[in-house]
Amino acid sequence: MSMLSQAHRESLLKWHSLINEQQGRRLRASLRRSHTLSDVWLSEGFRVLVARLPSLWNVPGREWRFCALGIVAALAAHVKTIETRQPFAAQLGQTNGNNPVMSELRFRRLSQARTQEELFRQLRRAVQLLGGTVNLPDLAEGVFRWCAEEDAHARHAAQKRTPTEYIRVRWALDYYMAGAPSDAPDAVDTTLPADMAATQE
Repeated sequence: MSMLSQAHRESLLKWHSLINEQQGRRLRASLRRSHTLSDVWLSEGFRVLVARLPSLWNVPGREWRFCALGIVAALAAHVKTIETRQPFAAQLGQTNGNNPVMSELRFRRLSQARTQEELFRQLRRAVQLLGGTVNLPDLAEGVFRWCAEEDAHARHAAQKRTPTEYIRVRWALDYYMAGAPSDAPDAVDTTLPADMAATQE
C-alpha cells in the first residue's frame, strides 16, 4: 500500500514546479541553505509545502510524517529534473562507465542510516550524485516508508511484513539489480548483506 496518494504526489510535483519558477526561487533557496532538519522546518519553502499538504502530515499519532515531509522538501529543492522511468535506488545503482552512480560503500552508509538527520544527509548526497535528475515521487514514498518503519520500531509496534516490503530491502534490490547485466540477470548475486536485510521495525 502506497504511503502517498496520487493527490499527494500531484501536489508535491506542483510545489516542486513552483520553487523552480522565477517567483519560487526564494523558497528553493531557503531549503538549499538548510543543513539540518531544524533549519528545514523553519524555512519559508517548507512552510509553503506544509500549507499545501496538511492531509499528508497533520495526522494524529503520526507525528513522524512532519519529519518525513521536511526531508522530502529539502531533497526536492536539489532536484532539477524529475525522471520516473526507474525507481530512485535503481538510479543510484545504474552504471556510469564501470561503476554505479553511487558507490557500494556509500550505498551501505545510506542503508545503515539510523536517524532522520543521517538519512537526510545521505539522501542529499545521493541526489547530488544523480546530478539532480531524480524520481522524486519514488524518493518521497521511500522517505515516508523509512520514517514509518523507524517509528514503529521505536514504539515496538512492528507489523509482520514480507522482507521486500521494508524500504531498506527494497532500495537494496533496486540498487543491485540496476547494475545487473541485462543479458545475464541470473548470474548476479542478489543476496543482501545481513546489515541491509535486517529490519528496523
